[in-house]
Amino acid sequence: MMLTDPVDLAPRGIGWLEVALPLWHRRWRLLLALLLGATLAFGLALGQPVRFTARASFVVQPTARPSQSVLGNALPAVAGLLGAGTSAVDLHVAILRSQSVTDRIIERFELQRVWQLTHLVQAEQRLSRRVEVIAGRREGMVQVEVEDDHPQRAAAIANQYVEELRSVLRSFALDEARQRKAFYDAQLAQARAGLEQAQQKLQRSGIDRAALRTEPRTAAESYSRVQAEVAAAEVRLATTRRVRSEDSAEVQQQLAELAALRAQRAALQSPRDADAGAFVGRMREFRSAEAVAESIARQAEAARVDEAADAVPIQLLDRAQVPPWPSSPRPMLWALGGGLAGFALVAAWVLGRHRQALARQDVAYQARLQQVLAALPRRGA
Repeated sequence: MMLTDPVDLAPRGIGWLEVALPLWHRRWRLLLALLLGATLAFGLALGQPVRFTARASFVVQPTARPSQSVLGNALPAVAGLLGAGTSAVDLHVAILRSQSVTDRIIERFELQRVWQLTHLVQAEQRLSRRVEVIAGRREGMVQVEVEDDHPQRAAAIANQYVEELRSVLRSFALDEARQRKAFYDAQLAQARAGLEQAQQKLQRSGIDRAALRTEPRTAAESYSRVQAEVAAAEVRLATTRRVRSEDSAEVQQQLAELAALRAQRAALQSPRDADAGAFVGRMREFRSAEAVAESIARQAEAARVDEAADAVPIQLLDRAQVPPWPSSPRPMLWALGGGLAGFALVAAWVLGRHRQALARQDVAYQARLQQVLAALPRRGA
């Protein structure tokens, strides 16, 4: 009789019978492991500290300044802070996560004392772990989630984050408005000085028939209007250059507008009469200086309005409410995870024992095992 090759007796892989039958045979043990794992995890969940999560959300939106009705070209207060590829939502999220805002929250709620921490950096790290800022890029909505042991404090911290953001943005807008106001005040002082000089020259001028035949008022007013537009464009360009680079689209557009206005002014200019009593030229200078002074005065007044305004480009969507239920721990999820873990461990043990039992019946496996044991050094050797 021909003997069967022992290699043929080796198992060729794990089939569904080799998985289902051992597990079914040990079903009560698996059920017990499931119940024990779920019970143990449920008990551990009850021993965890209870945490509450409060949520506050707001929408980042472009807000028109009061000066836009006067200037039509107002710059946002935080425009200089936006780099290439940076959106307004990213800027607001970065401000919320900044260290200055974090330190203000810690100081306001005395979190270092409440958490009984020695160093401020420990409180900063713990607060950063308990606060999550979620940004929706398309909708422009930002959500602030705060987790804390007390529901009232969680809601208060979430709302305070929004208030701190308002304070920072208001500070940015106020500083920028003050800079614009100081710049326009200086320009207004120069314009008024020029107007005073033009008025004195006009008062020393005489009126003759030739001056009356040229209709000086119409010519002076046309030239004054263009000169005022040139002066206003120069002031706007100087203001834009303070917060924008020379290669930016805003600066290039205003440079083109200024060049067009200067060309129009050059077309209206005519040779001045050298006579000290020429009325037309001095009337034109007076009208120009007067229009420039009025234009800069309007812009300076708009800067004062911006300084007094409270325009913050965020709109509160949902104010954080006191959470009625804890957000963590969740005992049912813990129980489910513990039960599955217990079931998986016992199932792996059952299948491992079954594979060992099959291997012991394999002649080739036994021969290979004897060879490995024989190659091991003996004790005392």
